[in-house]
Amino acid sequence: MSQALIIIDLIEEIIGKNGLSNSSYQQVLTRNIVEKTNQAANFARSHNIPVIWVKVGFADDYQDIPTGSPMFQRAKQIGALKLSGNGCNWVHDLEVHFRDPVMIKKGVSAFKGNKLNKWLIDNQISHLYLAGVSSLMAIQSSARQAHDLGYYVSVLDDLCAAATLELHEQSMQALQGMATISSLKEFMQIK
Repeated sequence: MSQALIIIDLIEEIIGKNGLSNSSYQQVLTRNIVEKTNQAANFARSHNIPVIWVKVGFADDYQDIPTGSPMFQRAKQIGALKLSGNGCNWVHDLEVHFRDPVMIKKGVSAFKGNKLNKWLIDNQISHLYLAGVSSLMAIQSSARQAHDLGYYVSVLDDLCAAATLELHEQSMQALQGMATISSLKEFMQIK
């Protein structure tokens, strides 16, 4: 079974100290998400497991946002998530390698508005390991869509965060039956 590690939305706007949409900031710090993500990515690369970075971002005029989305309409109102701005840069200390695929998403799910599914099919990937923020939004949405697309899905619990630990734990519980809730330690034991 071919595997990939997909890391979602670890950008300044969402997890940075001064991000405009950074409700998960404190939990990312408390749970040490960036350091653990770097460990997972380095392990994956050393075992020939692709590391795919996915981030949300929009044009400066927001012509590409989902028009009916209250969340993205709010981002437009406050000027957040512009691909041309620093807010869509990867957070400081995150080790994104130039050979790692990067996908820009146009919604909550890692699959929205990009070629992620095609890339996975083309590379014969069948098992996805998900990490990132927020557990409540992007992780749940991506795990559910990946499940429906036919992938085996594992969510790396200790590489995800939400605005509160309670919201994160509820999100992990909500994914039971669609995904395996796993950990960095378990991920680093795969062959």
